[in-house]
Amino acid sequence: MNRNQVAKEGRKWVEKGILSESQFKQVLMLYPQKNNRSMLLIFASIFIGLGFLTFIASNWSQISDMSRMAIILIALLSFYISGELVYRNKSKAVGVSLLVIAVFVFGAGVFLTGQMYHYTFMTAVPFLVWALAAYLVFGFYQEKVLFITAIGITTVGQVYSGINYFEFNLWLGLLLLFCFGYFVYHQPSRTYSMLFSISYLIQSLVLVLAEEHAFYWLLIYLLALYGVGTIGKDRMNGYLLQRASTVAAFLLVIWQVFFLENDYAAVRTEGSLFFLISWLVVMGAVVFYIWMKSPMIHAITLILFLPVFYLPGASLIALLLLFGFSLGWLLHGYDQEAPEQINRGTIGFVISTFVAYTHLAWDFMDKSLFFFIGGVLLFLLSYLLEKKRRKVKRGRAA
Repeated sequence: MNRNQVAKEGRKWVEKGILSESQFKQVLMLYPQKNNRSMLLIFASIFIGLGFLTFIASNWSQISDMSRMAIILIALLSFYISGELVYRNKSKAVGVSLLVIAVFVFGAGVFLTGQMYHYTFMTAVPFLVWALAAYLVFGFYQEKVLFITAIGITTVGQVYSGINYFEFNLWLGLLLLFCFGYFVYHQPSRTYSMLFSISYLIQSLVLVLAEEHAFYWLLIYLLALYGVGTIGKDRMNGYLLQRASTVAAFLLVIWQVFFLENDYAAVRTEGSLFFLISWLVVMGAVVFYIWMKSPMIHAITLILFLPVFYLPGASLIALLLLFGFSLGWLLHGYDQEAPEQINRGTIGFVISTFVAYTHLAWDFMDKSLFFFIGGVLLFLLSYLLEKKRRKVKRGRAA
């Protein structure tokens, strides 16, 4: 619940005599008012940075080389020094916004300097330099906005490398894993974990596509992320990493349901011995740690990471994996009367049913009839599962 919801409900509790006025104020203090001013300052800093970039770009050809360097250095030092002074002495929010502008000015300086001296980079080196500088600024101040800026530059740089140069930049990948991963592991934060997971998944996809690796290598990359979440020292932090890898693995299995029967996919699924050994090592480590430290029920999720492409009828087996994952969590949720697990299983089961229906009925059924029957079935299925979930919830409340 956010502060507004607590304030609204809390006022009713006071009127009914459940809470006193002083108790209500104490509860409300546990939900601090969000500072929207900080968000406005961040957007202001972004617009100022973009304004600086467009002004320089539009007048760049008319400025001498010495003047260009002077503009870049003066702007960079001005924003950084003013940001430092304001951050330490006046307002952290304003100081951080000035530091964000300094980071953007530095990035502009990297690209404009290369253009000025006719440096041609066939790799994402400018983005690497920019990302390193942004990371150092974040490491010094350790503000979430600077983390967002730095990891955003890193991710965009990797995508840029994949699209323009058809290669995965190893240094940007290592920067994400070891530098950003350090803060994710040692300073647990929902923001850090979420952004790290998103960047990791995007960069893994770039690695597979740009380097023309077989798609099944994603299984190992996603399984590794799940394993890191399992061994993480912070429960919530690890849960976010696991959830991100689970959602990605679920989507990958859906892709396999539809495409493993294609001739192109058959050529791309000639699993190598090196892949199999790597998969066994990573899977073995994750299973061992779950067996030692976590309830074995979490092994249900691991069925999504099985390399089904080795088996005949792989698309059908992939479909069975979706149902196995969904029903496993659904039944366990009902058994333990755990609403969160019931919701996870319910959503997975509904999606799995829709995938199965689409995969099996699309080719031979009239399209209008297909959508109509599918919608009715999903509606009935959702109604029955929701009815069962509410019954379990009422049982727990009683």
